[in-house]
Amino acid sequence: MEIRPKKGIGDFTFGMKAEEVVAKLGKPDKIYQDEDDENQLLYQYNKSKLRLTFFEDHEGKLGYIRCSSPTLTYQGKPIINSSIEKVKKEVFGKHIEEWEEEDYDFFATYVNEEYWIVLNVEYDEVTEVEVGVPFNDDEEYEW
Repeated sequence: MEIRPKKGIGDFTFGMKAEEVVAKLGKPDKIYQDEDDENQLLYQYNKSKLRLTFFEDHEGKLGYIRCSSPTLTYQGKPIINSSIEKVKKEVFGKHIEEWEEEDYDFFATYVNEEYWIVLNVEYDEVTEVEVGVPFNDDEEYEW
């Protein structure tokens, strides 16, 4: 699966509907409501290591993708289980230079708001990538 900044991951593009995802991947292993936002419905696919968030208050469009699959790449370069420094410099370095770091007790996150990409890191390795639908200066989603 390839990350496509501002577009999605692999065959999954921001703005897709749940029915389109189910047609590609089949029935999700788990469906649940986001505990922080009741307008978000999450589909979890265990085998693909994907969590897809649909925004019910925006016609059920796909707005957020979380992936921890070891097959995840950007421009053909692997991300999951790679060192954070390698991912920042060698994988995204040509396109993304600035990362906002948040350090927690047992993990860290690296965020780039321009491309709306979050790298979740444990033990100095990227364990998960989150990508979100971008929004414009008027804070409207760019589906």
